[in-house]
Amino acid sequence: MPADSVFLQALQGAAFSFTRRPEPVAGDLRMSWGISVVLLSLFYSRGKKGSFLKLQLLAHAVRTEDSREQVRAVLRGEAKTSEIQVRVEPWLNRAVSFAHGLNYVTVSKGKSVALTQAGQEMASAIDANRDVLANEREFLQVVAMRLTEEIVGRIWRMETLL
Repeated sequence: MPADSVFLQALQGAAFSFTRRPEPVAGDLRMSWGISVVLLSLFYSRGKKGSFLKLQLLAHAVRTEDSREQVRAVLRGEAKTSEIQVRVEPWLNRAVSFAHGLNYVTVSKGKSVALTQAGQEMASAIDANRDVLANEREFLQVVAMRLTEEIVGRIWRMETLL
């Protein structure tokens, strides 16, 4: 833009004000939310680790109350594993990649993810703040440990249809 531009002259010395607006990005696309869900999913899982299939199932289920209730029903024995329609969540791989880059998780052979010491400390700090992720935390505390790799496999393979 030329130095003598009328537009540039109008901007110089002008007063600006900014108003904070809600973030126009869906929650599942916010990396702070995604990384937190990944960390809490692993934090509440046995051995502080889980397969990508388990993380995908938890990522799908944690998003809505309906999907959370479907998983709870399977764990209570009130629904078949084939009754859950799992959606692959595109944000999960990004969240795991960012968490890995931040040294919060390790990825083994592209199949399983585990919390590092730094990841456990971060997940513990997230868990300690009762004002954030209340619905997600309530669901993950109960489900993540009970959702074994065997159950996850049956859900993904839809074994009860056979």
